[in-house]
Amino acid sequence: MIAKIIAIEAIPIAIPLVRPLKMAMATVHQRDSVLVRIRTAEGLMGLGEAVLAPYFTGENQFGSKYAIEQLLAPALVGMDAFDLHAITQRMDRIMTGNPSTKAAIDIALHDLIAKGLNVPLYKILGGKVREQVNSTWAVSATDAEQAADEARHGVESGFRAIKVKVGAQPPAIDLQRLEAIRKAVGEEVHLRADANQAWTPSAAIKFLKAAAVYDLQFIEQPVNRDDIAGMAEVARAVDTPVAPDEGLFGATDALRYLRAGAADGVVMKLIKTGGIANAQKLAAVVQAANLALHLGGMPGETSICAAAELHLAVTLPELSWDSGIYPHSSQQDVVADRLLPVEGAYSPPEAPGLGVELDEAALAYCRSDR
Repeated sequence: MIAKIIAIEAIPIAIPLVRPLKMAMATVHQRDSVLVRIRTAEGLMGLGEAVLAPYFTGENQFGSKYAIEQLLAPALVGMDAFDLHAITQRMDRIMTGNPSTKAAIDIALHDLIAKGLNVPLYKILGGKVREQVNSTWAVSATDAEQAADEARHGVESGFRAIKVKVGAQPPAIDLQRLEAIRKAVGEEVHLRADANQAWTPSAAIKFLKAAAVYDLQFIEQPVNRDDIAGMAEVARAVDTPVAPDEGLFGATDALRYLRAGAADGVVMKLIKTGGIANAQKLAAVVQAANLALHLGGMPGETSICAAAELHLAVTLPELSWDSGIYPHSSQQDVVADRLLPVEGAYSPPEAPGLGVELDEAALAYCRSDR
């Protein structure tokens, strides 16, 4: 089967969050993304999404749209959509980095291929090893009372894991917030903390030792993304499992952390790996190293990116830290039947490809170039 690419379209959108998310590096009120539509001569169409976070990958909406339209599309039109590895190699030769932008192309190609085979995407990723994926409720860096209320609301909505943003306030305030949240949600709910690079190694160690009483499942990126030695220092000194996020984009990064003894688990995101194909490589390294894996999403993502994350998640043999798939954080969506959790968990659509279809009216409303 051949699927010759004839057009690649980039559409900028803005998605407001249900509530602002304050963290150590930024406060997010809306998510700027770029949707991708790839069409083939055979009449197939695939959807992808570049969920953009300049503070995370260095990409913004203007640059992503430009890269897709002016750099990638001219080089990929005429190629066979089934030649995923060749397309990935060509994108990497054209431009370094830009993983969110490349992920949008990769996701759209996977959607298109699965549609061409008339199967749900998870079928071509190895098939299901689980029927659904538990997600996470994020708590912003607010005061203790509001944080406890937000966490309680998440648990009442069915979520069994709470991610608490730390590092934006003094450690004493963050500890008060963790105490209030643990009291509000009880002992059976997983608490995770995300410092977003806020601390030095010594500050991270001091905080995590004080927070041990709150039984954190893991801590994300406690120190600077480039400080692998510092991550290793923290990992050796505390009982709380340590997981790189901003500092780990792909399989090569995972090997660096492994050699340094700097990770007990990994936070994997499609916006970092550059798409599904590279995420599978990273997941294989994580599993071989007997590390824990958390498949993260981004607050403000639409059901397009979330569907890609979800189809991947149900196929991963190792996913002991569940997921952070976040379309429930978005005020709007651009698909006809948006993905929503049931008791804090998501199940992948069974329709071919990603299993989601654009709502043209919703897309027109969310476009940021209108």
